[in-house]
Amino acid sequence: MITFIQRVLGFFTALTTVLLSFFGVNSGLIDKKVDDFKVTTYIRGDAIMYWGGELYKEDFDIVTDAIIFECATFNNKGEVEYDEEKMETVLSRVREAIGDRDIHLTLNLIGPWGETDSDVYEDQMEAQSDEHNKAFESGVLEDNIIDVLEKYDFDGVHFDYEYPLTLKAWHYYNKFLVSLDKKLGEKYTLGVAGNAWNIKFTNAAIEAIDTYELMSYDFIDEQGRHATYEDTLEQIRQLGLRGMPVNKVNVGIPFYSRPTDMSGYWYGYNGCYDGIDENGWYHCSDTDKDFWFNTPDVVAEKTDYCIRNGFGGVMIWHYNCDLPSSSEGSLIKAIGETVNKYY
Repeated sequence: MITFIQRVLGFFTALTTVLLSFFGVNSGLIDKKVDDFKVTTYIRGDAIMYWGGELYKEDFDIVTDAIIFECATFNNKGEVEYDEEKMETVLSRVREAIGDRDIHLTLNLIGPWGETDSDVYEDQMEAQSDEHNKAFESGVLEDNIIDVLEKYDFDGVHFDYEYPLTLKAWHYYNKFLVSLDKKLGEKYTLGVAGNAWNIKFTNAAIEAIDTYELMSYDFIDEQGRHATYEDTLEQIRQLGLRGMPVNKVNVGIPFYSRPTDMSGYWYGYNGCYDGIDENGWYHCSDTDKDFWFNTPDVVAEKTDYCIRNGFGGVMIWHYNCDLPSSSEGSLIKAIGETVNKYY
């Protein structure tokens, strides 16, 4: 269990990192690197099933963990819902690409949406939380999850419950995570995704969580650059102050970009690769919008920081936005080459 003393130590560790960085000193905590640095990627079921998304076997010499996304949900009754044909097709293709490699494979579960006529963001999130709370209190969701994990031979489960805003919502979420962890035991892992600004986990919930996928993207700087190295560091430095041990954290790296005005466009790196200039910019003539990408040098810099500062790994959103790692411009390749410098 995480004690008060451990929280205090975490606070001062994070504060030291911030102060060193403020004075232009890289903490360089090379002795803090974890033994099993993770390269985790989300694999979208829709991309595999409907969009002709490719899976490249060589990528899984670099990827250590894969989260299967868009293949299962749960409703407010605590029932896990999925299309068997889709689940089996996606898993078959993923496992064919993995081969005999020891890749940790987890199932992502998306919860129910809320019903409200309000245009207010907080009202929408409260309505969504109300539906999640019903599922968490159903008393059957834990066992239904384990049934699916066993049926399809997953190694664990992941939750993308991004925005519980109220203390009530966090109470139900934390209580459920602790309950689920007890049911999962040592056989299955428990992962969650979220943002640095929205962490209100209890000590018991933090203890229950095995990995925290930090969604460090979908934000821009004053120049309109998406998820820069500098801004990502500002986000991840908050984690120690919020009680989340960095060795449980996989720092998210976007393999896509948003336009400088943050309008509703998400462009994959692989679709723009040939048009990205030496400064990371891509101009789309069809929309007359500019996009700034995390290019291989940025991806390598983020990965290097995470290794040197004791983070659990990096997380890719999402796999189907990259070139194959055998390609010179591949982002996964940039991660792999960086990891190989230390391991």
